[in-house]
Amino acid sequence: MNRLYKNLQDLLEQKVRLYEKFIQLLNEEWKCVTEYSYDGLQEIIAQKDDQVMQMQALENSRSSLMKKIATNLNVGQSGLTLKKLIQYKDNPYRINLSKCRKNLLSKIQKINVLSAKIKALMDHSALSLKKSLAFIHSEGEKANSPYEANGQVTEGRLQSRMVSVDA
Repeated sequence: MNRLYKNLQDLLEQKVRLYEKFIQLLNEEWKCVTEYSYDGLQEIIAQKDDQVMQMQALENSRSSLMKKIATNLNVGQSGLTLKKLIQYKDNPYRINLSKCRKNLLSKIQKINVLSAKIKALMDHSALSLKKSLAFIHSEGEKANSPYEANGQVTEGRLQSRMVSVDA
């Protein structure tokens, strides 16, 4: 049983390291977005995708390990969480697992904050671009329109001439 606890601790420490790398990628993504670096952003997104795949693989391993631990403790597999496992008095790794859990929670919180910040910046940038395009379009329409803002017709800005087709 101690071996399972040790494996879980090692796995959680790997997750913490992956989350730290993911936070670095989010910081780099923020920098690319603020600098309008499309190529850099594409590279970061590819790295984030790889990172997410690694995190999913680790999560699958953790889930499998938790099932083994639950079986050994004669507890329902769905009812055993890391928080509950830490509360078992006969768990010699509970202090270390508690530290890992606390560290993971702080990393997850930081990831959520950074992700929300990046999303807000991208949303704001997209809205700004949309408004700019609408303004440019409306200015182009005003330049070609024979009407003023007050509804009056302007004097013809365009010169016109009749062309004779009888030549």
